[in-house]
Amino acid sequence: MNKVIEEKVDLLKIESDDSNPSQEEEEVDKRVISKVSKKKKKGPEIILSDDLLSISGDPLFVEKKETYKESRKVVRKDDIVVNRYNPLLEKGLTLDDYEQRKLAGLINVSNGGSTKSIVNIFFTNIISFFNLLVFGIGIWLLTVHSSFSDFIFVIIAAINISLSIYQEIRAKLTIDKLSILAAPTAFVIRDSEEIEITVDEVVLDDIISLSPGKQIPADLILRSGQIEVNESLLTGESDPIIKKDGDSLFSGSFVVSGNAKAQVVSVGKDVYIEKLTAQAKRYKKPKSDLFASLRKIIITVGVIILPLAGLLFWVNYSIGIPYPTIVRTVSAAMIGMIPSGLFLLTTISLGVGVVRLGQHHTMVQELSCIEMLARIDTLCLDKTGTITDGSMSVKSTLEYKSNLDLPLKNIISMMLNAQDDHNMTSEALIERFGLGKKGKVKDLIPFSSTRKYSAVTFDKIGTFFLGAPEYILSKQDYYYIEADVNKQAKEGYRVLCVGYSITEIKNQTFEGLINPIGLIIIEDNIRNDAIETIEYFKQIGVNVKVISGDNPLTVSKIAERSGIVGADKYISLAGMDDKDVIRNACNYNVFGRVSPSQKKILVETLKNNGKCVAMTGDGVNDILALKEADTSIAMASGSEAARNVSHLVLLDSNFSSLPRVVAEGRRVINNIQKVSALFLTKTIFSFFLLIAAIVRKGVYPIIPSQLMLIDFLVTGIPSFILALQANNTIVKGKFLKNVIKGALPGAIVVLINSLIIIAFEKRLGMSSSTISTLVVLTATFTSFGVLFRVSKPFNTLRKALFVLMISLFFILIIFVPNFFSFNPFFEMNITQNNWDSTPLDLSQILLLVVLFEATYPLMFVVSNIYKWIKDFIKGVIKLIANLQD
Repeated sequence: MNKVIEEKVDLLKIESDDSNPSQEEEEVDKRVISKVSKKKKKGPEIILSDDLLSISGDPLFVEKKETYKESRKVVRKDDIVVNRYNPLLEKGLTLDDYEQRKLAGLINVSNGGSTKSIVNIFFTNIISFFNLLVFGIGIWLLTVHSSFSDFIFVIIAAINISLSIYQEIRAKLTIDKLSILAAPTAFVIRDSEEIEITVDEVVLDDIISLSPGKQIPADLILRSGQIEVNESLLTGESDPIIKKDGDSLFSGSFVVSGNAKAQVVSVGKDVYIEKLTAQAKRYKKPKSDLFASLRKIIITVGVIILPLAGLLFWVNYSIGIPYPTIVRTVSAAMIGMIPSGLFLLTTISLGVGVVRLGQHHTMVQELSCIEMLARIDTLCLDKTGTITDGSMSVKSTLEYKSNLDLPLKNIISMMLNAQDDHNMTSEALIERFGLGKKGKVKDLIPFSSTRKYSAVTFDKIGTFFLGAPEYILSKQDYYYIEADVNKQAKEGYRVLCVGYSITEIKNQTFEGLINPIGLIIIEDNIRNDAIETIEYFKQIGVNVKVISGDNPLTVSKIAERSGIVGADKYISLAGMDDKDVIRNACNYNVFGRVSPSQKKILVETLKNNGKCVAMTGDGVNDILALKEADTSIAMASGSEAARNVSHLVLLDSNFSSLPRVVAEGRRVINNIQKVSALFLTKTIFSFFLLIAAIVRKGVYPIIPSQLMLIDFLVTGIPSFILALQANNTIVKGKFLKNVIKGALPGAIVVLINSLIIIAFEKRLGMSSSTISTLVVLTATFTSFGVLFRVSKPFNTLRKALFVLMISLFFILIIFVPNFFSFNPFFEMNITQNNWDSTPLDLSQILLLVVLFEATYPLMFVVSNIYKWIKDFIKGVIKLIANLQD
C-alpha cells in the first residue's frame, strides 16, 4: 500500500547537538501508525523522528511551498521507509540513511542539463525550415522525373545534416566530459567523516560543511558557526549578509567568509531557487552578433523565398513555359537562395572550437562566448591567481611599540585559530606563525573582500585586526606608518597591518580607536608564463588592465614586472564613489583597493565606452565583474561560485592558456565571417537573377544541376578548409555588415554579366541553353573571384586549394559539361535528358572569355565605388570651402 506522511513542523533552532532519534522510536512509531490509517498516498513512507528544521525567510517574497515533492521516481517507492531526523553535527547521516534517501528520490537533482540531449540534437538539425524546404524541392523535382544530377543538392543537404549532427554530438560529449571535471562539490559529514561529493549527490538532511568560496548547493538551515553569504545570484544585491545559528541559507548563494555547518532541508526541484528561474540564472549569455545575424538571414530569406518563387512560377506559367522546365528553374532559384551550408559551417566551426579548447583544458559553458573571445580588445585581470600563481610567503614583519605583553607571533596564531579560514593568505601566515596559541573568543568579524580586514575580540584582552592598513586605521594613524607601507609596496609586496583596540566588537560592527602594532610583509609569486602571455596580448592589440583589492603600489610593481603597458600609472579606488570610479575607468591600467562592486563598475564603464571586455577571476570577489563582462574566464582552482557564473573555465588554471583561447575565438569568427561571403554571394545573385527573370517575364537562367560546381568547388570544399585555418586578426565591425560587404560586389558582377549575356542573345544567336551555360559559368568564375579575395593572405595550403579548385572547374566544364547541363566547347556525342548539346560557337566563347577577364577588375570597381564617390564629394566640398575662403 502506498504511504506518504506529510507533516508541517515549526521552525526550531537547535540549542544543542545531543538529539538521538533512537530514544523516541516507540513513540514515533505509534504516532506514524495512527496517521497512516488516515492518510494514504503514493510514495515512500517517511518517518519523522524529530521536529525537523524548516526553511524560513523569503528574500524575493514569493509564495513558499509547504510540502516536499519528490525529485526522482523510483520503482516501488511504497517499499521504502525513510527515517528523517536532525543528525548530530559530528556524525551526520549514516550510509544507510543516504541510500534510503537516494532510492526515495530525496536527492539534489533538478531538471535540465548543461547541453542538449542527443535526441534533441537530431531533431533540431533535421527539422528546420530550410531542410524541409530542400527536401520538399527534391520531392517536387521527382514529380517531373528530373535527371539524377538535379538531385545532388539533396545529397549535399543530407551530408551537411549528418556532419552537423556528428559535430554537435562530439562537442556535447566534450562539454559533458569537462563539466564532470569542473562540477561543483560539497563537503558533507557522513558516518562521522567529512567527504567531498558532487552537489547532485547531496541528500535531504545531510550535514554540509561550508567555507569561503563554496556555493550553497541546496536550501539549508545553519546549525553551527557564523558566515557571510552573498545572495546576489538570487536577489541581485551584492552586500554580504551575516548568517548565524538557525538562519536559512538558499541554494544559489555562496559563502563570502567564515566557516559553518548546516543541514539540508530542501533539495532538487523543491529548493527556493527553482521558483526564481528568471531572477537566478547561472549564466549571463553573451550578446552574439553572429547568431543575431544568422537569425536575420534566416528570417529574411524565409520571408521572401516562397512568395518570389510563387511569383516566378506564375510568370513562367502565364507565358506558356512547359511545366517540367518551370519546376527545374524555380527549384534552382530557391536552392540558390538557401544558404544552408552557411549554418552547417557555423555549427561545425563552433563545434571544432569547443573540441579544440577542450583539448587545451578549457571548458566552454556558453557556445556564443567563442565569438566574444574573438572581439575582445580589453582584458581585465585579477592579480592574485592570474598574474601571480596564488602562492604566498611571509617575507618579513615589522613591529611597533605597544603596551601588550603578547608578541606578534602569538597574536596572529590566536587570530588564525579563531577565524579558521583556508585561503592562500592564511596558509602563508600559518606556515610562518603556526597555530600553537589559542584564546577565548568573544566575538569576531570574518574577513571579506568588501571590508578588506578581519577582527577578533578575545576575552580580557581586547580586539585585534588584520587586513589592509588603509581600511583598518584612521587617516591620522595611517599617516604614521604610510612610509613603511609604501616602501614595501613599491617593491611589489603585499602589506597587512595588525591593529589593536581595547574596544570590543558588538553585533558584527566596531566603533573605536585602533592602534597599529605591526606590519606583515607578504610576497606574491609571479607565474612563470605571465610575462610571455601579457606580451602576446600586447602584440595582438588587446589592452591589459589589472584590477586588484591589494595596495595599488604593490599591484603596480607586479604589473610592471609582468610587462603591462602603463603599469607605472596607477590609482587607488579606496573610498572612491561610483562617479569617480566611472571617471577614472579608462584613464588607468592598474587599479588597487578595488571592492567587488567597483570591479563591476569598471567593467561596465569600459563596455559603455565601446570596449569588448574579457574578465578573468577566481574568487567570490570577482563574481559581479565576471557576470558583467562580455566574456568571463574563471580558474578551476578558484571558487565554485566564480566557475559557475563564467562562460569559460580554465581547467588547468593556467594563465598561459588564454592566448590559445583568444586565438581559437578569433580563428572561428574571422573564418566564418570570411567564408560566409561565399555562401551569401550565391544567395544574393540568385535573388537578383530571380527578380530580373520576373521583371523581364523570362525563364530563370539556371537549373539545379548547374549549381553543383559552385556548391562543391567554391562554397563546399574550400569553405570548410578555410574555416579551420589560423586567423588571429582582431574582429571589427558587425558580422552581417562585413559579410554583405564581402558578398555584394560578386553578386552585382554576376547580375551585370548576366544582363550583358541576355543583351547579346539575338545578336549572337544564343538559345536558352546557351544563355544558361554562359550565365552559370560567369557566375561560377565570379564566385572564384570571391574565393580568391577571402583566401588572402595566401599560404601554401590556400594557394594549392585555390589552384586545385579552379583547375577542376575548367577540367569539368571542358570534358564533362553534359553532367552539369552545360553546352560543350566542342562537338560531343553524349547527350543527357534532351539538354541542348550544341557546342558554343567562337563568338559566344569570346564573350565568355571577355567576361572572365573583366570579372575581377569589375569586382574591384564595385567594391570601391562607394568609397570613391564619398571621397569625391568630400573633395568637392573641401574645394568649395577653400574657394570661399
